[in-house]
Amino acid sequence: MIKIAIVDDEQQERDTLKGFFGQLSKELHEEMDMKLFSSGEQFLSCYEKEYDLICLDIDMEGRDGIETAKEIRKADGDVLIIFITNMAQMAIRGYEVHALDFILKPVNYYSFAMKIQTAVTMINSQKSRNIVLPTANGMIRFSTNSLYYAEVDGHYIFYHTASGTYKQKASMKELEERLDTLSFKRCNNCYLVNLKYVDGVEKDEVRINGESLKISRPRKKEFMQALANYMGGIAL
Repeated sequence: MIKIAIVDDEQQERDTLKGFFGQLSKELHEEMDMKLFSSGEQFLSCYEKEYDLICLDIDMEGRDGIETAKEIRKADGDVLIIFITNMAQMAIRGYEVHALDFILKPVNYYSFAMKIQTAVTMINSQKSRNIVLPTANGMIRFSTNSLYYAEVDGHYIFYHTASGTYKQKASMKELEERLDTLSFKRCNNCYLVNLKYVDGVEKDEVRINGESLKISRPRKKEFMQALANYMGGIAL
């Protein structure tokens, strides 16, 4: 389930966005839980780190959207923020609070759906799973959030994680299927990369945690597009 807050001081705007989220939820077969707030003050008074996405009107009575977002960021550096505004010139201030995007009023469903789908993809890719591996003395468990990349060598997978490197007899195809919908993408046949830890790309190499991994020519376009989608940018 994706948890969403809609903060807007106009009832009609709140209802419109709620309806759009309901329609998109059915189209994506993605369960969405929405809570509506009529002001920045009301939202902040009961704010907890429970939301995946906050849709925030910029031009509100009292505390405006930018100031509300600054307060949110003091408590939560990860939640995605999308501004809803009729002032395009104000939306550029979103960089101050690391906003993902903005949607112009009057909100058009097509534009809304395109931008929210990007947010949904990012939210789902940031969710984690546990991997449990047998060891000589028992077992070890680690979260995919701590996995930098996986490497295949023969019939074995090597998991390069924040706590060390672990080995398992398995195929890369099996691992890809297990990590489907998460933030992992192959940069070549040998490496499955966690896009969360990509520090940069230079020519045909991707940098992860101080290491450089080769990007193969056949996989480069798809890999770069996946990386751009994850970071909320555009692949060039």
